[in-house]
Amino acid sequence: MSNSPVIAFLNKMTDLILLNIIWLISCIPVVTIGAATTAMYYVCIISIRQGDGYVIKRYIASFKQNFRQSTIIWLIMLLITAVFGLDIFFWNQVHTGFGKVMLCVSMALWLLVGVIGLYVFPVLSKLEGTLISTIKNATAFAIGYFPYTIALILLTVGFIWLNLTSLGMNAISIFIGFALLAYLKSFFVYKVMMNHIDESFDDFLDPTDE
Repeated sequence: MSNSPVIAFLNKMTDLILLNIIWLISCIPVVTIGAATTAMYYVCIISIRQGDGYVIKRYIASFKQNFRQSTIIWLIMLLITAVFGLDIFFWNQVHTGFGKVMLCVSMALWLLVGVIGLYVFPVLSKLEGTLISTIKNATAFAIGYFPYTIALILLTVGFIWLNLTSLGMNAISIFIGFALLAYLKSFFVYKVMMNHIDESFDDFLDPTDE
């Protein structure tokens, strides 16, 4: 019975619903979104690597361990995004050739930050390192594994578009959507990061060992 595909599917859905709920609750203070997202990716990636279960234990362990770095990175990204957002707004009002060039530059840099952001929190959840090395790794992955990056972009944009155009999708997102998106994206992220990690020195933590 335990090997039944139906049971496995139901267990997966239950884990994702639980993960979605704890992530949403953790994001309420806003400043904790970085740590919450890092923990969510940790649970998703370890689920792919070692199997389901122990969602709350794994989530809390990662949240605590990566809180400082993930919060700093989140605040930096939030600030940079706001700055480029203001730049885009400003240059969009300047109807000159130079203004159009600067608008394109600002949009390109804004998009680059967004693309790097697709990898930052998954990388932080899986690879140990300094703040700078985490950002460097995320940038290298985003550029070096461009086909995977395109897949991550399509998943993210598709998710946002569905939520902007469908009330039904809003309900699904609150129920399970955010965790499901992270889980789907984790398949691509896992393939990217595993190419740089010796499987014999796997650094995943198993809460059952505590």
